[in-house]
Amino acid sequence: MNRYMKKVVILLCIAAFISCGRNVYNIEGTYTAPDGMDVCLIDTSDNDTLAVTTVKDNRFSFSGKLQEPIFAYVGHGNDRIRFILEPGTAYVDLDERTGHGTPMADAYNGFHRRFYGYDAIRNEERKALEARQDEMSPKEFSDEWDRLNEKYAALQVALADSVILAWPGSYVAALALDDMAYKDTALFMRRYKEASDLVKDFSFVKSDYKAISVLADTAPGKMFLDYTVKGGNLDGTDVSLSDYIGKGKYILLDHWASWCGPCKAEIPAILKAYDAFHGDRFDIVSIACSDRREDTIRSLSELDMPWNQILDAQKIPVDLYGVATIPHLILFAPDGTILKRGLRGEQIYSTLQDLLQE
Repeated sequence: MNRYMKKVVILLCIAAFISCGRNVYNIEGTYTAPDGMDVCLIDTSDNDTLAVTTVKDNRFSFSGKLQEPIFAYVGHGNDRIRFILEPGTAYVDLDERTGHGTPMADAYNGFHRRFYGYDAIRNEERKALEARQDEMSPKEFSDEWDRLNEKYAALQVALADSVILAWPGSYVAALALDDMAYKDTALFMRRYKEASDLVKDFSFVKSDYKAISVLADTAPGKMFLDYTVKGGNLDGTDVSLSDYIGKGKYILLDHWASWCGPCKAEIPAILKAYDAFHGDRFDIVSIACSDRREDTIRSLSELDMPWNQILDAQKIPVDLYGVATIPHLILFAPDGTILKRGLRGEQIYSTLQDLLQE
């Protein structure tokens, strides 16, 4: 082999080594668990288990090669976090549910903290507003509640949009677009149309797009869409929305599930409205979504939910009403017209008080 060929071989080897090095990922993790406990690394796109390791002295690690970044879960059972896996070293704390260390992981974590930090600030302002509720008319309270929601939704949308534009075509952009989806559906649809295939094909974004596409048919002012749930009554008989809606009463339809903590946290506010207004002009129906029948029934025996129940709706509300996240409450007029969507907390009571006051 001549001197020129030797140089070519050396350069190719160096290039291959650098390329391989660029594709290597490492995960260094901490987890308070017994030695020998399995920890899995899972590709969320196909639920494929990429690797399994074990805990030793409350630590675990993974290493491997990637052709391109993926969105992954790492953990054991429900003790897991999701994060963007890319070449480099990521640090994961399963106890704290945090991960950081690589560029996209750090970018998304920074966005996530700020985005949901706005929720925390808004909730504090809601509490302050609720403390002044007796000094306000129902309309004043409802208007101020809406103003708070709009204020912080606008801040979240602006933040998400800045991340989408800064990280085009990446999982960071896909996750930010997912968080934006129901804050500003018009902007979501515009950014979706501009997005790369990676972003459009991301499972969360695909679900958002499908749900938002049907929201126009179930927006306030539209007549309700009827559907039947086979065996949806507690006694196993079939039940339809039209058994309750469009029958001359205001109906509050509460979408929930037994596994949903925020749904259970909403029950006291719903119960307050039920105790105050249930009667000839108003009623409530809770409908269990994406839940096992036995789990729903068990939760109903433990919770104070004395109103009407529909079980086993599964994904029907997603397909027909765009209910992609729960809890989600929809208020219907006596004739079946949709009046409001997304009522929460004290807004439920104040809205009904304004409608039903003599």
